[in-house]
Amino acid sequence: MKLKSLSLAVVAALSLGVATSAMAADAPATTTNNTALTQSAATGHWYAGQGHGFWVGGALGMGYVGSADSQMFGGQTNAPSAKLDAGYDFNQYVGVYGSYDFMYNLGNSNLNLATVGVKGNLPLTQKLSAFAKLGATYIYADDKDVNENLFHMKSDSFSATGGLGLSYQITNALSTQIGADYYQNLRTSHGHADLTQAYWGMTYKFGQPATPVVVTNNVEVVKEVAVEAQIPTRSSYVLPYQNGETKLNAYGRYNLGEIAATMQANPEVNAQIIGRTDNVGSQAINDKVSSERAANVASFLEANGISATRLTVSHVANTNPIKTDKADSTDYVQRSVQIILK
Repeated sequence: MKLKSLSLAVVAALSLGVATSAMAADAPATTTNNTALTQSAATGHWYAGQGHGFWVGGALGMGYVGSADSQMFGGQTNAPSAKLDAGYDFNQYVGVYGSYDFMYNLGNSNLNLATVGVKGNLPLTQKLSAFAKLGATYIYADDKDVNENLFHMKSDSFSATGGLGLSYQITNALSTQIGADYYQNLRTSHGHADLTQAYWGMTYKFGQPATPVVVTNNVEVVKEVAVEAQIPTRSSYVLPYQNGETKLNAYGRYNLGEIAATMQANPEVNAQIIGRTDNVGSQAINDKVSSERAANVASFLEANGISATRLTVSHVANTNPIKTDKADSTDYVQRSVQIILK
């Protein structure tokens, strides 16, 4: 590949570093006290990944030109492609990205595409999400033999770029994607043509927890001889949520079933319910979200035979976070409802 092609890759990488570093925010750090980290027994029902953070990825695919524009090409109208991309997500919905794409022998040229833009994500389920991209692409065409080829690509040009795709979360940090990118009005020696690239790839997101966590506080179990009764083995439960989520998930319903059974077997036990959020979002939104989380927990317990007089319900948004002794970020603990049995 020519020296100019190598320079393009360096410029694309530097542009990405400037765009993402300028907009990154430090994740809040918390300290903890008397916290036990427990791996969830459920497989795949819930992930506690943070919405923000840096990510990198790679993909393989195929670029092709539609039949309407094929007359603009004297060579191949489809070509294999490779993609390297990276970016920063501000939350689970919006982020920025940069990418470098290489297409081999498309229209008698090797194409080098450097793109920067914004990316939007829309969660569809707990694991599946849709995404859309909008950006600008610099195109460098490494022509094989401009003098002998009647048709060839024009180099040093720009194109508006858009993309759509689906992403499936394998773990908190690792996901796989399928997608299609559209490049508008690529210049050739005989006019303009539109290019589409379909691809499959993998993405790794930094700073994600390996497993969900719960905060536990074990109390002494008192065994009664005459009457068998369910004695509380935990006095504190923390039910984590995804960003913006207020409805109970499978993990929350499972733990609340245990709490309801314990309270039914021990009428003297009451529950304090505290709704929380992390620092993402405005204070008004955080108040509303933490209030709805706490109210939904209380409604579940009441529907399962627990009197409202035994429940103390409150919400603190992000003003009174749970203290842990972990030095790293624990936003997934703060996006929660805490239930204290006493």
